[in-house]
Formats: sequence, C-alpha cells, structure tokens
Amino acid sequence: MSVDLTKIEAAEVELEEWLVEQAENGVPEMVLIGLLRDYANDIEQLGYVPRMWGKSEQ
Repeated sequence: MSVDLTKIEAAEVELEEWLVEQAENGVPEMVLIGLLRDYANDIEQLGYVPRMWGKSEQ
C-alpha cells in the first residue's frame, strides 16, 4: 500500500483547522483531548475507521 503524503498533510491541516475552530467557539481543550483519545482508542481497537461515522454528515 503506497502512502499519499499529500492526502495525509491535507487531512492534518483539516484536523488542525477543525480543532482551532472548536477551541475558538469555546470548546475546552480538555474536551477536545478527550474526544481525540476516545476516537483514537476506538480506531486502535477496531483496526480501522468505522465508515458509519461519516454518515451523520450526509
């Protein structure tokens, strides 16, 4: 499997922008850290990102 560094960098920028937006909107950093840890734990346990997470945005 080849790694597309451009896509990884774009995802990183999008995540950073989202985190800054949330913090600027008053979401405490500790809440954001907790969310990231919970999602990271879920992904680590499952070994993949559940595609159903994206369905709530449609």
